Amino acid sequence: MDEIILKFFEGIRSPALTVVFGIFSTLGEGMIVSGIVILLYWLWGRAGEQLLFTAVSSAALNSVLKVTVARPRPYVKGVVERLDVDTPVFSTRELGDFLSFPSGHAQTSSAALVGSSLRLKKWWMWLLTIPLILLILCSRLYFGVHYPTDLLAGLALGVAVAVFWEIIFRYAYRSRHLIMLFFAAAVICFIPFFPEKDLLMTGGLLAGAAVFMPLTSLLRYEAPKWSWKRLLRIPIGGLVAGMVYLVFVFLPDNTGLYFLRWFLLVGAATLLANALFKLFRI
Repeated sequence: MDEIILKFFEGIRSPALTVVFGIFSTLGEGMIVSGIVILLYWLWGRAGEQLLFTAVSSAALNSVLKVTVARPRPYVKGVVERLDVDTPVFSTRELGDFLSFPSGHAQTSSAALVGSSLRLKKWWMWLLTIPLILLILCSRLYFGVHYPTDLLAGLALGVAVAVFWEIIFRYAYRSRHLIMLFFAAAVICFIPFFPEKDLLMTGGLLAGAAVFMPLTSLLRYEAPKWSWKRLLRIPIGGLVAGMVYLVFVFLPDNTGLYFLRWFLLVGAATLLANALFKLFRI
C-alpha cells in the first residue's frame, strides 16, 4: 500500500503542483506552526495556553518516537525518488534519513489545528482544519519524504494529544502544570541515549514549558478582548524572544547550549513576555 500510493504521487509531479504542495508543506513546518502557536498564546489567553501545551508536548513525543523507531525514509530504501527542493522556508534536503516515523508535519499540524478547533468550537474551523491537514499530508507524499503509514501515525498521535489536553483543560485544569512536568522529565530521560538535535530542541521546549508556565500563571494579565492594545503584545513578545534566540546564534553549537537555547526561549516567550505585558498593561 505504501509503495502504490507513493508511486501515484511520484507520477503526478509537475512544476505547478510542486509550488502548490510546497506551500502546504511549508504550513506544516515545525517553526511555522510554533510561530503561529506562540502568537495565539500571546493573544488568546487561556485557550492560547492550551494550544501551547498541545503543540510542545506533541512535538516532544514525535521526536522521541522518531529517534527510537529510526525508520528509513522512502527515498533511502529506493521506494521512490525524493523531489529535491531547497528554499529559505522549506527544504527536502536537510532531513534525517532515519527519522521517517511518525511524520512531524502530520503530527504537528493535526495537533495544532485540531486543538484550535476543539477550543474554538466553531463549525467553520473544522471546515478549514480537515482539508488543510489532508493537503499537508499529501504534500509529504508528493515530495517522497514519508510513507503513508508515517502520516497516519502522525495524524492519530496529533489528534490524541489535542484531545488529551482538551480534557485536561476542561476537567483537570489545576493539574496541567504537574502533567507537563511529568512529560518533560520523561522526555529528558531519552536525551542521553539519543542526543539528536530534534530531541534536544523539543526537550528544551518541553522543559521550558514545565518550568516557566507555572511562574507565568502568577503574572498573567488579561487585557480586555476588545482592546487594540492587545496587538502590541506581538512586537514586544517577538523582540524579547528574538533577543534571546540571537544570543545563542553567536555561541558554540554544542549539546548543552542547544538544549539551553530552546529552554530559555520558552522562558522569554512566556514568563518575560508576560511580565512586560503586565508592566505596560497591554
